[in-house]
Amino acid sequence: MSKKHCDTIRKQWHIIVDGDDPPPPIKTFKEMRFPEPVLEELKSKGLFQPTPIQVQGLPVILSGRDMIGIAFTGSGKTLVFVLPLTMLALQEEEMMPLEHGEGPFGLVVCPSRELARQTYQVVEQFLILLKKDGWPELRPLLCIGGVDMKSQLDVVKQSLHIVVATPGRLKDMLAKKKMNLYNCR
Repeated sequence: MSKKHCDTIRKQWHIIVDGDDPPPPIKTFKEMRFPEPVLEELKSKGLFQPTPIQVQGLPVILSGRDMIGIAFTGSGKTLVFVLPLTMLALQEEEMMPLEHGEGPFGLVVCPSRELARQTYQVVEQFLILLKKDGWPELRPLLCIGGVDMKSQLDVVKQSLHIVVATPGRLKDMLAKKKMNLYNCR
């Protein structure tokens, strides 16, 4: 896609980018090459086309770049990091499956338990759908205070791929050496 075409799409979608050579925006989820269960789930939720933050944010993160994304509440920011994180975990698990006690590949830190729960539910729904479709099982962990640590440790012992955590409980688990971030990318 030419720079002029990228700029036209960004202008049309009111997307402002800064940085060296940002990836081109992608206007459909299908063109982003997500697995069919992901595409079907997005459609079932009424998400037929990406929002502006997703049009530009998903290509940035999928290409391995860092990003600060600013968008309104309800604009779909969670999918911008959950979908690439899920794809990374799938790729890593297929290349070299985790052994007991290893992981995670990805970490999402949330400022509150409520936001952590919401984010975890989004992660979990995609992982369940992918497993049902024959993809490798990916294990997530909701790592928050106010929940029995033993149940969280049971997941850690199996190996885990994605952790959604609040800072306090995460710090506690790391300090007690119950979990590490050696594989976290």
